[in-house]
Amino acid sequence: MAELTNMRIISLEELEENLGVNRLPSFIEACETDFIKRTETIAARIAACPDIKAVFVSGPTSSGKTTFSKRLAAALTRTGINTHLVSMDDYYQMQEVSYDEWGRPDFESVETLDVELMLGQLSDLFAGKPVSLPEFDFVSRSRKWPQDRLIKLGERELVIVEGLHGLSPLVSGQLDHHQYFGIFIMPWCSFLDGRQLLGSRDVRVLRRISRDVMHRGSTAMSTIDYWPMIEKTEQAFVPDYLTRADEYVNSCLPYEFCIVAPLAANEIRISLEQYESNTLPSSIYLRGSQGHYADLEAAVAEAKYLFSACERIPQIDRSVVPNESILNEFV
Repeated sequence: MAELTNMRIISLEELEENLGVNRLPSFIEACETDFIKRTETIAARIAACPDIKAVFVSGPTSSGKTTFSKRLAAALTRTGINTHLVSMDDYYQMQEVSYDEWGRPDFESVETLDVELMLGQLSDLFAGKPVSLPEFDFVSRSRKWPQDRLIKLGERELVIVEGLHGLSPLVSGQLDHHQYFGIFIMPWCSFLDGRQLLGSRDVRVLRRISRDVMHRGSTAMSTIDYWPMIEKTEQAFVPDYLTRADEYVNSCLPYEFCIVAPLAANEIRISLEQYESNTLPSSIYLRGSQGHYADLEAAVAEAKYLFSACERIPQIDRSVVPNESILNEFV
């Protein structure tokens, strides 16, 4: 059973002390090295268990599951174990989703996944059969079957399944626990300037804003307004998934406050300016007319708070982020 451990407490003073020309490279290297060592330690533990057929990586949104899974795969390869990556995002249902009372669509609960298809494919993989993995197109909300996604588990090979519900009993329950390894990943941290300015939840909101704007055509306000749906699902499932994990990984990298926070703050500023000038685009998550939001007043209030907190954080250029860093998911 995993537990949240080693909370990262970062102060504004600590960040400022490490921003000099001489100190910044070593500060970034230290942050990344800690994460690499954690990944390699877990890989060694998995490699020592020959019965393991699958690794299930779970964690709330914007925790770095995808990049961590790739780095874990690379670490396992160095131990002599080949891996195949399976993203649960590719098993979304194609039919219409349900909505909460505010009109937010539910893209988060396990019911939005085609669990039957996923379990059938995992069962075939564990039986040594070849499987053609699907690919979900989020724009058209349709499933594709690329010809280059045919996989089969051989000797000294395992599958890494990553997604919010990776440690759901519906997914991992078909294997005895000695046949799988569970990992829960999430940033757990607190940023201080005399008092807490940003907590773990805020870090994930900022990461999600930055990623949504870059990759999903969203706005900061759309992401903030949709967050209650994300949070509702996480509160229902995350505690159980943590207890089902064998290892917990803290994905907070202290230097990210100087990169992700300013990037997200700029998008928040744009949304607030659009709100003040009545030019705010409609939420990409909600159906409806121009300017349609679930709870715009609450979203604006949170946007103002996040922007105020981020304004106090010094900025460094995103180019300093190493190519293999989990932060590349968000910058």
